[in-house]
Amino acid sequence: MATTQKAAAPAKKNSGFGGVKAAWIILVICAIAGYSVWYFVMGNPDNFIGGDRSGHPANLLGTVYKGGFVVGLILTLLFTVVCLGIERFFAIKSASGKMNLAKFTAQVKDAIRNQNFDQARALCDKMQGSVANVVLASINMYQSVEGEATLKKAAKIAKIQQAHEEATQLEMPTLQMNMPMVATIVSLGTLTALFGTVLGMIGSFQANFFSNKIDKLTYALDEIGFTIAATYDSNHNEA
Repeated sequence: MATTQKAAAPAKKNSGFGGVKAAWIILVICAIAGYSVWYFVMGNPDNFIGGDRSGHPANLLGTVYKGGFVVGLILTLLFTVVCLGIERFFAIKSASGKMNLAKFTAQVKDAIRNQNFDQARALCDKMQGSVANVVLASINMYQSVEGEATLKKAAKIAKIQQAHEEATQLEMPTLQMNMPMVATIVSLGTLTALFGTVLGMIGSFQANFFSNKIDKLTYALDEIGFTIAATYDSNHNEA
């Protein structure tokens, strides 16, 4: 008995939020924001005694400002991670679809087992997102190869699996986009904080070094002054 086959249709693409592809723009904006907060907020003259940035801090913000340009870099990394975290949250939420994933999986599996592809397509249209796109691509290929009498069963199964894998690979970039940058920035944050600590220690050692030099000069001057006074006293016996 002849069976009327439904022509394979292209997978329906997710029309939701797909993420920010040019993540470097976020990095630039966060760099501007980070250094602005460091210089204009933390470096506000009101945060220093006498209103002089080069003077002593009057509060915590002024103290943090004294950390130098590294503070702006750390703020840049912090803001970037927060922004990319929010971006990934909405992108993955959009890719996850509009239905409960477990419920969708159970219902679409039942529909496919019963060969009710119209119901499966309706579920995919309702679900949307990456999972629905992959399922729809697999269903399309299933119906496409079903009417090909020249192909053997194993070849048909291979084509269905290939369509499924190809659709998955098309969706993965959307899910994994910007994740390497997030991982890199998190690592850089730790290293930058350590770098700031090292700079602070170097500054402290330099301050101790110069203080010791000054102390030695002062001691030498005091010693010479005492010697001059003692010499004058020993050479002049008059009252």
